[in-house]
Amino acid sequence: MMLLIIFFGIAVTYYLFQKSRISRIEKQEYLREKKNEKFDQLLDLARKEDQAKSKNQNT
Repeated sequence: MMLLIIFFGIAVTYYLFQKSRISRIEKQEYLREKKNEKFDQLLDLARKEDQAKSKNQNT
């Protein structure tokens, strides 16, 4: 009976550890995606500004 309680305690601890680890990884991926989206938006904006400047300089 004592071994069953110990095993159950270890299983619950392992489950909670894995759950928090997965949650942390998902949060990192979400933040990375948001960062990449903002970076892509800034790149698009910079390209548009560069195109506008080059058109203005050519005319």
